[in-house]
Amino acid sequence: MLVLSRRSEPDLAVRVAGEPDRDVPVVLVHGMASDHSTWRHLAAALRREGRPVVSVDLRGHGRSGRPDGPYRLDDFRDDLVYVLDNLGIHIADVVGHSLGAHTSLRLAMYEPSRVRRLVLEEIPPMPRDEDDLSEGVTMSSTLGERVRGLLALARDPMPYLRFDKRMGEEIVAEFDVCAPDWWSQLPRVTASTMVISGGERSFLPPRHLRTVADALSESRFVTIDAGHSVHRDRRDDFVRQVRGFLA
Repeated sequence: MLVLSRRSEPDLAVRVAGEPDRDVPVVLVHGMASDHSTWRHLAAALRREGRPVVSVDLRGHGRSGRPDGPYRLDDFRDDLVYVLDNLGIHIADVVGHSLGAHTSLRLAMYEPSRVRRLVLEEIPPMPRDEDDLSEGVTMSSTLGERVRGLLALARDPMPYLRFDKRMGEEIVAEFDVCAPDWWSQLPRVTASTMVISGGERSFLPPRHLRTVADALSESRFVTIDAGHSVHRDRRDDFVRQVRGFLA
């Protein structure tokens, strides 16, 4: 792992495979309570095709540092900008899961020219209005989701052990506020985008993810019936979709 040290912000750990200046790199951004290792299968497939791959540990995860203050969604976005700047990456394809997908989309909204293609797996959208808030779509999980999560934890507990537990409540609080401005900024995204839903087995209703896809200027919507962690529980199908889209 390469650790990017900073004075006033948490250090960021990244795994770089290949040479990012030789081709458009693929940046992989994990979800909450995970780390870069969740992408092993996808990263290996991309490397076999010769693609440079940058797998990020978000702040409060893996080997990255923890902030002194609260966790904020825009700080995750700014961390990705820092990683791109530090590695000299002017444009990238970006793949994100859950919190990582939300962070990746914020990056594409903030600096559209730096994201060429974008894969958003099970992205939690910001609430548009009180009706969205009342659903609490980012707050709960099904029994099946919890069981699959416990099995994954038993196989590899380290990402969860390294995860800063106070993050959950602070980030959920940001999703508890109506954010129509977030929706109004989606047309800024110029990247060709694929939104992947885990179907009805996920706690995120597919119709909300489809609405995100519909709000983007160039997008496709794909359903893989796997629940919230498609890349983990249907990894071959996930890799096939991502490889085809990024090719």
